[in-house]
Formats: sequence, structure tokens, C-alpha cells
Amino acid sequence: MSTTNNSNDDSKSSVTAKRILCYGDSLTAGTSPPLNELFPYGPHLENEIQNLMTFSSLLSTSPPAVVRWRGLPGWTSSAMEEYIDDPNVGLRSAVNEVSNPSLSLVIILAGTNDIGMLTSSALSGVVDVKKAVEPILNLHRSCLECDSFIRTLAVGIPGSAWQESNENARVLCRGMNEALSEFASDGSCSSGRVSYVDFPSEFERGSCGGGEGGGGG
Repeated sequence: MSTTNNSNDDSKSSVTAKRILCYGDSLTAGTSPPLNELFPYGPHLENEIQNLMTFSSLLSTSPPAVVRWRGLPGWTSSAMEEYIDDPNVGLRSAVNEVSNPSLSLVIILAGTNDIGMLTSSALSGVVDVKKAVEPILNLHRSCLECDSFIRTLAVGIPGSAWQESNENARVLCRGMNEALSEFASDGSCSSGRVSYVDFPSEFERGSCGGGEGGGGG
């Protein structure tokens, strides 16, 4: 089990900084077989937030943002839930180890590998969406339970070549994203602290990532 992260890096942190953690699989780590290089989106997000604050004249009145990331290539959300308290890879352990100040936002992008695992068998039929998405929802719940001020952002599962060729995978992806959106909008479940956003770009054949159905996401 591999992990790529800078979630323990305090080199740029400040006691006044707004802290954000990006957590997920290879889409968070920024890598996909056969590539070994890492291109995480976390540093780019940090830069964009700082640029936005500068252009909007908020930099002088708002604390800087520090974005950390922990990406687990090839991991399913069910494995992430199983190892949630592991000091090296676990989400809850990563959240709890940040203090003074604690995290303001956790961005969770998971589910790509679950779709591949659940639909890659020749015998697999229609998959129970509720059962498939539950581990992702539990990752969000664990963050909300850690701190009453933490918010989470659920990023929708992107399309992939596997989904283009497998109807069950397409249906499951759509259903899981709908379930994530409903969870975020239901204040009784999310305490009003969970938001949902679709994956920011459409899948294009020939692009890297989204290795469902045998690849590493």
C-alpha cells in the first residue's frame, strides 16, 4: 500500500493560517500508471487561493491558506475507511494531528477505484449505490466528528475510459455522485458543513488518470 503526501509538512504553516487538507487516491496524489511523477493539485489550489485573495484585496484582512495533501494511489474508499486511524495513511489521524489552528476544510476525492473493483468482474451486475458510496460518506462523517468547525467538500467522481465501455460503471458513477450531492444538501445528515462539487473537468480519451477496471486511480 503506497501513499504520497505532505500532510505532516509544517514548513509553511502559521498559527493564523487557514488549513486545508486534500485527501483521496491517485487523483489527489497527481499520478497514474505508468507515470511515477507526482503532480498533486494541492499546491496549485494553495496558489490559486492566494492569488484570489490578492486580487480581491482580501490578503490584508484574511489569514493565508496552507493546503496539505495525502494521496493513496490505487486505494478504494472502503480501504481508506478501514485504515482511517492509521498514522501514515488514515484520514482521521491526519485531521487530528493538525492543531493551533485545526483544519478549516477537508476536500475528499474518492470512489474511482471502488467503481473499478465493483464493476470489473464479468459476473458483476447492477451494484448497490448506497453500499458503494457509504465508505465515502463515512470519511466525511469522521471529519465532522473530529471538530465542530471543520467543513468538508465532496468532489464528484470523474468519468473514465472504463465508464465509457461499461454501462454498469457509468450508472454506478452517476448514482454515487447523486448520493454525495444529496448527502451534502441534507442538513440533517451533514450538519450543514458538507458541500458537493462536480469534478471540474470532463473526461477526455487519452488523458491520464481514472484507472478503473484494473488500473490505479
